[in-house]
Amino acid sequence: MLNLQDNNVIRNNQILGSPILSIILPTQYEKPAYQSPEDIKKIVPKGITFEIVVAHYNTDTSRNTSDEVSESLEMPDKRHGDVDDKFNANIDHFEVNGSFIFAILKGMQLSTGQFILVIDADFPYPKIIMSRLIAELINNPNSIIVASRYIEGASLQNLPFLRRMISKGARTIARHGLSITDVQDPLSRCFALPRQLVKNVEIEGKGNQLLLEILVKVRSNSSNSVVITEIPFQQRFVHKFRKLELNQISDYLRAIWSLYRHNKNSKARSERVIEEQQKHRSIPFLSKTARFFTVGASGLALNYIVSFLLSNVVSNLWYIQAAGIGIVMSVHTNFLLNKIWTFEDRNFTLRHLIRQYFSFLALCAFGAMIQLSLTYIFFEHWHIHYAVSLMMAVCIASMSNFLLNKRITFGEKIWE
Repeated sequence: MLNLQDNNVIRNNQILGSPILSIILPTQYEKPAYQSPEDIKKIVPKGITFEIVVAHYNTDTSRNTSDEVSESLEMPDKRHGDVDDKFNANIDHFEVNGSFIFAILKGMQLSTGQFILVIDADFPYPKIIMSRLIAELINNPNSIIVASRYIEGASLQNLPFLRRMISKGARTIARHGLSITDVQDPLSRCFALPRQLVKNVEIEGKGNQLLLEILVKVRSNSSNSVVITEIPFQQRFVHKFRKLELNQISDYLRAIWSLYRHNKNSKARSERVIEEQQKHRSIPFLSKTARFFTVGASGLALNYIVSFLLSNVVSNLWYIQAAGIGIVMSVHTNFLLNKIWTFEDRNFTLRHLIRQYFSFLALCAFGAMIQLSLTYIFFEHWHIHYAVSLMMAVCIASMSNFLLNKRITFGEKIWE
């Protein structure tokens, strides 16, 4: 299992003093059949520091493939390297007991660059395609760049009928079974990506199709969409394909099923998270609604008490004057209580306070107009009993008053 969090990654996910680009070359041979380190060095654009990691792997189909990944990543590897001062590049070689995908995983774990380019060294990819992959990755650093065999402009040597049908079936299952229909070649063995995209993703190496697993898991783990760019290439050399074993097909199908379940589980987790977030958002909304109406009730009580005391007990003010004073006091206390308690706004700068105060007054006046208008409509035109009309109008006006003050006066989102 690979998790790139093991590396001490800092600053743009690049280890201090490391190259920008890590090129992984998995090969079954002592010397790569097509993509040699010497040739690769010549195609990297000037100004880009890079390292080349050549992973020599020996496939042993008699072993349990579920154990190979941990063994291949933890075994004491036979490794040597040199530095090419002319190209400013490190070249490392190591051996691994395991298949193609485990060699790549080990290479990724040993590499340190900000970007990773994987190339099957035993396949005749044209040199121009690697130059284009590197340039595209540098220009679009948050994308996955794929050398594609199936988009417009690509061409491959003719395959035997049975091999062609198996390849098409495998690609169809991957694209439609795992919901990655926007990628024409999810089984490509030549691709590039930023380390950032996979540093938090656990890659298990099932089914010998690394790009497919990365596509599925990166998308399920990322809240943002991942851009996939496919670059067509034309194969001009005759290539002898390795013999396809039945156990490889069964391993691939098991990997598809595992990734399918991963997708389902990820979607279920996402739905639960969204549901929990919605529940958590509703709690403060309901709490503030209750506080707002509590403050409104206290203002109504204060208005009544002040009006009664001024007109009957403390002085002999005209009841209209007493009611006016009660309204003014209740509006002021409502504003302060809503600011401090309901919406927990602690900004008391003069300019901010004045703006909120007049906004609150204007919306309260607007709410009063809504109440009067609705009461008239309900009673005069719809012939609803006055008490019911008044209650309905008060509820609607109060709720609109709360929502408008929440959004305009105190600058909060409605549903939070």
